[in-house]
Amino acid sequence: MVNTQKTVINTEAQTVEQTVAALQAQISRESNQLTEDLTMFSWTLEQLKESTNGEFIGPLSEESTIQFTSISTDTRTLQPGALYIAIKGENFDGHAFIDKAIQQGAVAVLVSEDVDTVVPGVEVEDTRIALGQFARWHRLQMPVKTLIAVTGSNGKTTTKTLLNNIFSLAGNTLATEGNLNNDLGVPRTLLNLRPEHEYAIIEMGANHLKEIGYLTDLALPDIAMINNASGAHLEGFGSLQGVIDTKGEIYQGLNQIAGRKEGVAIVNTDSPGYQDWLSRLDGLGVKQVISFGTQPEAQVRVSDFKVQESESSGITFSLNLMNEKHLVSLPVLGFHNAMNAAACVAVSQAAGLNWQQILPGLVSFSGVSGRLQKTAINTGWLIDDSYNANPESVKAGIDALVSLPGLAVLCLGAMAEIGEGSASAHQEIAEFARDKGVKHLYVYGEEARQMPEVFGKNSQFCTTHEEMAKTVLKQLSKAEQKQQKMNVLVKGSRSAQMELVSQQILETFS
Repeated sequence: MVNTQKTVINTEAQTVEQTVAALQAQISRESNQLTEDLTMFSWTLEQLKESTNGEFIGPLSEESTIQFTSISTDTRTLQPGALYIAIKGENFDGHAFIDKAIQQGAVAVLVSEDVDTVVPGVEVEDTRIALGQFARWHRLQMPVKTLIAVTGSNGKTTTKTLLNNIFSLAGNTLATEGNLNNDLGVPRTLLNLRPEHEYAIIEMGANHLKEIGYLTDLALPDIAMINNASGAHLEGFGSLQGVIDTKGEIYQGLNQIAGRKEGVAIVNTDSPGYQDWLSRLDGLGVKQVISFGTQPEAQVRVSDFKVQESESSGITFSLNLMNEKHLVSLPVLGFHNAMNAAACVAVSQAAGLNWQQILPGLVSFSGVSGRLQKTAINTGWLIDDSYNANPESVKAGIDALVSLPGLAVLCLGAMAEIGEGSASAHQEIAEFARDKGVKHLYVYGEEARQMPEVFGKNSQFCTTHEEMAKTVLKQLSKAEQKQQKMNVLVKGSRSAQMELVSQQILETFS
């Protein structure tokens, strides 16, 4: 009987100890969560109202302070504690999803219509404009040391990624995610700024006049860079001059913050629009200008460009920085990437970084997925440049392809959004590829249908991705049997989905 009692007592003691331990663990977790909640960055509805000139709506008492910890324009990705912004588009109206947003944890709403809502909110005339206003206000509250704005017809994302590679080694850096570079994406990126960020790299894109001007007025950059201007995606711009003018708008955001140091403009000496941009900068009173390119006047000058003919492949070139000359080797392809590197060095110097700070991020850069990414295949290299395409970027891709030892195969999806000159642009690319020495040309998409007639023999229009992949694989197999080197470039506009061709080739032949 005594032994039984001891067993019961011991068991009860163990149970109490376990219960106490469990409670202590729960208290610790709740304490940690409370600490995290208290330190989590947040905004108040009052700040939203004041920065957007809006009006309060919904249930709101004078005693309560409504806070939100994130913003969302899409209920599919909304996180609890968010402000839901009801955006109107041509084919959708975010006001229809307010109830769903609240069910998923939205604590406040920003609207442009009279709505009945169980959470408080702010009503404005236009929620898109209000999002921008709020982002601009937030940018001005953050102590970021240097904010860099980047645009260009080609290479925006590559340049942004390379800059992030460099600046992340110098300090806490925020950079645009993916292609969030429009009137919704730029404000969302700016709202991700936090007090700990020392640098910010904001990519800006446009499909019509005045769009870059709007975005740079939100971001208020300390450094503004145009990578280049070309006849890419002329729809919405009308002409190359329209593109030049739109890209040049980025400079008007410089020197707009009282008390900040003088802003710096980064300009490409080799690009159409170079003189236009210098004139614009003069008119804006922007005195600090750093140029890059191959021209003698370029302050960051590219020279001695070579393709590395090795197993890893890549490029080497010299960067002439005033009185210094540095040899650079990068594990990427294309002369345009030497220019991208020069642009990034110019930006880095403008931000006060020295060569020792710049070099590690520069040489470790391996490119961006879908943008001239090379993968070894049995006969040489598959170059996946399937993310997007316009005449200038296709030509740059062809130059990179033919620079490699071996036969060149080009798989091209139709180029979109290039306006009325689409037929002649595709014809010009066919001629360019033929004259550069491309051995085989395979095309997909209605806009590209006539290209084989221009290119001549060893060319084919393919009705499906599968047909193109099978045709290329046959050529690769023949080359392998003959022990010939053969390299493949896969490129096309986003709508052409040419990554499907790359995937099928790699699944069989890598």
